[in-house]
Amino acid sequence: MKPKLRDYLTILFALLVIFLCGSGVGFLIGEKKGRLESTAPTVIRSIHDNNAWENQTMERLASLLDLSDQQREKVLEEVKATSLEIAESREKTVADHYRAILALHDRLLPHLQPDQQKKIKKDRKSLQHAIDLRFQSPAAR
Repeated sequence: MKPKLRDYLTILFALLVIFLCGSGVGFLIGEKKGRLESTAPTVIRSIHDNNAWENQTMERLASLLDLSDQQREKVLEEVKATSLEIAESREKTVADHYRAILALHDRLLPHLQPDQQKKIKKDRKSLQHAIDLRFQSPAAR
């Protein structure tokens, strides 16, 4: 017996009902338990992640230019100097980025209800903690 269009539509409708029921139950359970908020600060890359870039750049330049040992030393010095410039620029940019987010949180407060203000203050505090960890001096770590 060959399936008819009605059979295919019945199967499709049954799958749709199963999907909607699963979504509804998931929504209700999620609302009942509440959303879990992360207590761990966001991981922010550090200034010390430049070795990979330096190594890749040196490998590329060495294979492209067939450098002598003396040239390799000079090129490595230049790559390290450039890497330091990039790292400093990245640090400044990341700091500016996070200052802008903190300022946004401050500007949002007057527009929010008290329960929303508590949530954004908690989020701001977590972000500030991550920023403090990111920008503390290496000796303090």
